[in-house]
Amino acid sequence: MKKAFTLILALALGLGLKAQCPLTTAVDFTATDVHGTEVHLFDILDGGQAVLIDFFFTTCGPCQQATPKIVESYYAMGCNMHDVFYMEIATGDSEAACLNWVNTYGVEYPTISGEAGGTAICNQYQIPAYPTLILIAPDRSIVINDLWPINNAQTVIAALEQHGLEQHDCNTPSYDPQVTINIDDVTDSSVTATFTPNEDCVSYRYMLTTESAMEGWVQMMGLSVPEIVNTLGILGEGVFTNTFPNLEPNMEFAIYAVPSDINGELGEVVLATFTTLPMLDETLTFSMDTVNLNWGELTWITVYNNTEVDAIVTNTCDEMWWLNFTLDGHEMFDCNFPLEFTIPQGESVELGIECSIVGKSIVPDVVTLWSNLPRAQFVVMVDDTWSVNENEASITLFPNPANDFVTLKGESLGTVRVYNMLGQKMDEFEANGTELRINTAGYENGVYFVKANEKTMKFVVKH
Repeated sequence: MKKAFTLILALALGLGLKAQCPLTTAVDFTATDVHGTEVHLFDILDGGQAVLIDFFFTTCGPCQQATPKIVESYYAMGCNMHDVFYMEIATGDSEAACLNWVNTYGVEYPTISGEAGGTAICNQYQIPAYPTLILIAPDRSIVINDLWPINNAQTVIAALEQHGLEQHDCNTPSYDPQVTINIDDVTDSSVTATFTPNEDCVSYRYMLTTESAMEGWVQMMGLSVPEIVNTLGILGEGVFTNTFPNLEPNMEFAIYAVPSDINGELGEVVLATFTTLPMLDETLTFSMDTVNLNWGELTWITVYNNTEVDAIVTNTCDEMWWLNFTLDGHEMFDCNFPLEFTIPQGESVELGIECSIVGKSIVPDVVTLWSNLPRAQFVVMVDDTWSVNENEASITLFPNPANDFVTLKGESLGTVRVYNMLGQKMDEFEANGTELRINTAGYENGVYFVKANEKTMKFVVKH
């Protein structure tokens, strides 16, 4: 018979009344066991394990008799690594008393002393006698309110098996970490990929290279492909999307990823191959580099499609709304007006530009014609004749082509800006004198525009 706290309860038990936990649904709690490990009941249940709780106190005779049998069943049921998670909760006992208990009976599952919150938890569960063993299902229902008597370990095992819990060896559970690679987008110079791990994958390493380069590393380093990726790769966790830039066009690459489980064991390496798009030598081009706009007058330029495929014009400009346009005499439209105008490969259209607002400060410096092709976009540099001082001295630019630097000379240079072919501002300077030296060592090879004192000049960088 269990040892009861009160004479009344003892008499009740003596009359054959069953003492058990009266609750049908678990009450959550968080407490720290005698080894300093935090135990959160609902986290364990939400992880899919059932929870067996032994409510006890250290000077309880029936508890002392039952605990070795419970410990034996703990090993038979897989040592808290499989279907069921064991713990014991003391009422009234100190940390020191519970530590002595653990060492005496070889308890390896969490023990929460009365001093560390066990007494309060026993009160929450309205435990009337000790020991009381209850079983909580993952859905938080209490399916065993009191397992007694405990004749041997098989008593506990059989009761758990009746609720679908199976016996397991006390070995480290096996995991199968996996990660998938999805290629989202490929251009001539970049690729975007998404990595998605499974539940067993705690983290993964990934890298981009070519298959031939990987073979070279295998031979040079004497490691396997998973080991190389795990050594040289970038750490990733959870679902993650990454863009790899600065790739060579028209070249085959491979993205490698190797997953690892909670123990650091590596899973099978995953490989996703792709080929970057070929880079087009020429893009949409115009018949002139600089357009002088007069208010209210259409200025016409020719837009050539020198790409290898048809180009669909999608809009013009990207910031301002003070210009109007027409394509091949069609209806006028504003900057940023959505378009779908096809220029067949090798053909051209006439683009008319009209300025509707007077004043250089509100007219864009560049007009960009955008298309559906990654590199099929070109910039028209915009000047307005009404704001230029006809008496200003000329400005010279040299050398052209430039290598590491280009020099501007002229009176009152003022603010100097450098743009690339996409209309993106590369640099801005304030020239205090009549000469400005611009460092172009960091510029990629290509065509650039420099604007100084309302004058636009083109130069080429060739390293």
